[in-house]
Amino acid sequence: MQAPPTAQAAADATATTTGSRDSIEQYPLPPSTVDSRSYTDPAQYRREIEKVFHSAWLRACPASDIANPGDWSVFSELDQSIVIARQDDGSVLAWHNVCQHRGARLVAGESGHCESGRFTCPWHGFIYDLTGKLRFAPMKTAFDPDRIAALRTPPVRAEEYGGFVWLCLSSDTKDLKTYLGDIGTELDWFGLETFDVRYRFDLVLDANWKVVVDAFNETWHVPFTHQATLSEIVQWGKARLRICDPHSWMTIPVKGLTDRHPDDADHRASHITHYLAFPNTIYSNFPTHLQTWTMWPAGPGKTHFVAYGMVGPCPEGISEEKWVRQNDRDWQNFQDVASEDCNIINGWGTVAHSLGQGEYLFNTAEGRLTAFHREIGRRTAAGA
Repeated sequence: MQAPPTAQAAADATATTTGSRDSIEQYPLPPSTVDSRSYTDPAQYRREIEKVFHSAWLRACPASDIANPGDWSVFSELDQSIVIARQDDGSVLAWHNVCQHRGARLVAGESGHCESGRFTCPWHGFIYDLTGKLRFAPMKTAFDPDRIAALRTPPVRAEEYGGFVWLCLSSDTKDLKTYLGDIGTELDWFGLETFDVRYRFDLVLDANWKVVVDAFNETWHVPFTHQATLSEIVQWGKARLRICDPHSWMTIPVKGLTDRHPDDADHRASHITHYLAFPNTIYSNFPTHLQTWTMWPAGPGKTHFVAYGMVGPCPEGISEEKWVRQNDRDWQNFQDVASEDCNIINGWGTVAHSLGQGEYLFNTAEGRLTAFHREIGRRTAAGA
């Protein structure tokens, strides 16, 4: 990849988020290139898992999936299995789903409710509680007493934010709110704790996870890929990009929404605001509802794509029935749009190893891709 601008230069080029729309620079970063092998190289993929995902905050599941004490969900991405459990006091704890005796999986399934507050290993009967602490060990006196006394499954950091549970596999990464930085401040405006996770779907794509992130972080494919679904609504050519490393975002004018607001209106009330919470979670927000999705690496050429639709309280002047119909329509439109993108993305997998492609070119309208790959490169360079 060509030498990117320095962090200070990027910061200087990134406009403030306040002021009139015309005062914000549209494209803050210059064109760049990236080696196509960075998408297909197994060694680079392993470095990304270790250096990027193992040190980031990762959005794991809707908090509503574990609404009540005793509810649990198993996170099964990145070759990990982690139990997320609602505690009796309402807090959330997470721990590795591995019996500390001989490495068996403790909790089978995707989610459920544990009435007893106890999980029993199916292999030798070790019993753990909702916190992951060992409560009973058969033949306990036959083990080294110093090793068995305080045995528990290793904990995983967990925080609730914006209607979801987030996990972090590193003890060195700062708390979630600090990690999200400006993106968290932007998202706070929406009051996501009042939104419901009403829709969801997931699928596996034949593409590297970074291809999928790239696909959703620029707008100028809209008139080509989304002629029937978005091109008459989304004013893609007027999108304005912001870089707040390691994250990024953009504002996109929308017919019927932006033109109803004055030029100095808050961008979150007048535009689609589109955020990348690094490395793999995207929010596409309207003032009262949003679609959000996460791209999970499932191999150098496979990605697990998980999407949710979130709906805020019914706005004044609209009946609950009309609000439901409107959100059903919006979710169907999102699925149609995502399907158009996914058809292109799956096609990438058929030519990923082509000898005819040595590098990819990013233009100024693809500045968020430049920033994203710059951050990936920075984090993985030591192991390259």
